[in-house]
Amino acid sequence: MSLRIKAVVENFVRDLKAALDADIQDGIMKEREMNSYLEEREREVAEREAAWKADLSRREVRLPPWLSTFELAWFLFL
Repeated sequence: MSLRIKAVVENFVRDLKAALDADIQDGIMKEREMNSYLEEREREVAEREAAWKADLSRREVRLPPWLSTFELAWFLFL
């Protein structure tokens, strides 16, 4: 009887260790996926920001020649 109990306990411990290892591996994979997702979103935001800044700098250069700095400042602060 004692050997049977010991075998049941050993099986339980082995199965529990396997389940815990699988859970830990699942957590690691989810963390990697989340980090990858965040890195991709950060890359997309950086690309959009760079495009926005480039567009803004192109627009700043296109001021009409007849518009003086004083007139521009007056127009912006109305």
